[in-house]
Amino acid sequence: MPTPFDQFLNTTRTISDLEAANAVLSWDQETNMPPAASEGRAEQLATLSGVAHRMRTAPDYTGLLHDLRSDGSGLEEWQRAAVRETSRDIERASKLPERHVSTLARESALAHDAWKRARAASDFSLFRNNLRALVELKRQEAELVGYGAHPYDALLDIFEPGMTVSTLRPIFERLLDGTRKLLGTIRESGVTVDASMLHRTFDPDRQLKFAHETVAALGFDFNAGRVDLAAHPFCTSFGIRDVRLTTRIYPDDLRSCLFGLIHEAGHGMYEQGFDSKLARTPLASGISMGIHESQSLFWENMIGRSHEFWSWAYPRLRATFPEQLADVDLESFYRAVNMVEPSYIRVEADELTYNLHIMLRFEIETGLIDGSVEVDEVPELWNRRTEEYLGITPENDAVGCLQDIHWSFAGFGYFPSYTLGKLYAAMLREAIVKDLPDVSAQIESGDFGAILGWLREKLHRWGRQKSASEVIGEICGATLSERPFLDYNARKIARVYQTMP
Repeated sequence: MPTPFDQFLNTTRTISDLEAANAVLSWDQETNMPPAASEGRAEQLATLSGVAHRMRTAPDYTGLLHDLRSDGSGLEEWQRAAVRETSRDIERASKLPERHVSTLARESALAHDAWKRARAASDFSLFRNNLRALVELKRQEAELVGYGAHPYDALLDIFEPGMTVSTLRPIFERLLDGTRKLLGTIRESGVTVDASMLHRTFDPDRQLKFAHETVAALGFDFNAGRVDLAAHPFCTSFGIRDVRLTTRIYPDDLRSCLFGLIHEAGHGMYEQGFDSKLARTPLASGISMGIHESQSLFWENMIGRSHEFWSWAYPRLRATFPEQLADVDLESFYRAVNMVEPSYIRVEADELTYNLHIMLRFEIETGLIDGSVEVDEVPELWNRRTEEYLGITPENDAVGCLQDIHWSFAGFGYFPSYTLGKLYAAMLREAIVKDLPDVSAQIESGDFGAILGWLREKLHRWGRQKSASEVIGEICGATLSERPFLDYNARKIARVYQTMP
C-alpha cells in the first residue's frame, strides 16, 4: 500500500508534468509558433495553468500535505524539504482563485504577442492596454496573497522568498553610491576603450557555432539540452534532462549571441545539476531567481569576460573570424568586452552600469504596483530615469520601455533578481578562488571542470532544499553584501582603464 509520501509524490509529479507541458508550449511560442496561433495558444496555456492550480489546491492533496507536515518523522531530509516547499507554494496558490490564475495566464499570453508587435513597431500604445490589464491583475494578486509594508513584497516573494522592498532599498542605495564612485574613477582616468571591432560584420552561422562550442566547453550538456533562436534570450527546463536555451544574433554585434548564450547556459547548467532524486518535484528548481541569476552571471561575466578566459578563447575566436579580427590583439579585445559605457539595452550593458538598469525598473515596478505610477506614464518616466541614471535618453520605445520581455509575462518582481544575482556571483567567486587556488591557470587552459564540479557540490545538487541565505552563509560564511561585487569591479576597472598606481 502506498505511503502518504508516495501518494503526495504521485500527485506532485502529475502537477510537475502539467507545468512541463505548459513550459513546452511557452517555449514553442517563442521559437516556432506561427503568429496566427497566439489566441489559441493563450487558451491552451490558461487551461493547463487552471488544471494544475486545481490539483494543487484540491482538499485531498492539501490535507495530505498537512498530515505530512504534522508528522514527518519517518521522512528523509529531502522529503521533508519537498513537503515544506510544496506547502509554501500551495499556501500562496490557495489564496488565488482558479479564475484569477486562468485569467492571468490568458492575459499574459495575449500581452506577450502584443509586446512583440509593439516592440517591432517601437510603439508603446500597442502594448499599453495589455500592460494595464496585467498590472491590475498583479495588484489584485498582491491583495489576495497579502503583504507587510509594501504590495510589491507579495510579488517579489515569488522570485526571492523572504525578500522585501525595505531590505532591497538600502542595498541598492549603497550599490548606487559605490557605482557612481567607480564611474568617477573611469572619468578621471581619461582613458578611452576602442570597442569598434565588436561591431564589424560577423557571419551569424559562425557566431552561433562558436557560441555553441564555447558553452559545451564550459560544461552545458547538449545530450540533455539544445539551443534555438528567440527574440529575447531565455532558458527553460522541462526536466533535469531536457533544458532549452535560446539566444539572438546580430551580424554587427559580436557580443549578443556569445554572451547571451553563455548567460543562458549558466542557468542551464544549474538546472542540469539538480540531484536526480528531486526530479518532478518542487525541489528541482532554483532556490531563488537571484541564486539562479548568480549562475548565469558568474559564467557570463566572471568567467566569460575574464582575461584568463580570453587567453584561452581568443585564438579560437580569431580563427573563426580571421578577417574581422586580424588586426586586434588579445589585450585590446579583452578591454573591449569589458568597456564601461552607458547603453540603452539592459542585456547588453556592461557589468557595472547594468545595475542602474535594474534600479530604474525596480522604481517603475514598485510605483505601478502601489499606484504611484500609472501605465500611461511609463514611457516618459522610463526615459527620464534613463537620463538621470545613465546620462542617455532612449531614442524610441523599442530601446526604452519595450526592450524587456518580463512585463509581457507578468513577471513583476523579477528584475531585482538580476542585481542580487550579481552580488551572489561575486561572493561565490571569492569562495571559489579561496577553495581552488589554481583556478586562474585552469581557466587559461580551457579546463572548467573543477569550477563546475565545485558549483555542483556546493550549490546545484541541493535544488530548492535550502534557502538563499542558508546556502550563501554555508558557502561564503557571510550574509548578502554588495562589497565583493564593488571590489571585483574596482580591480577590473583598474586593469581595463589603467588606473593602477
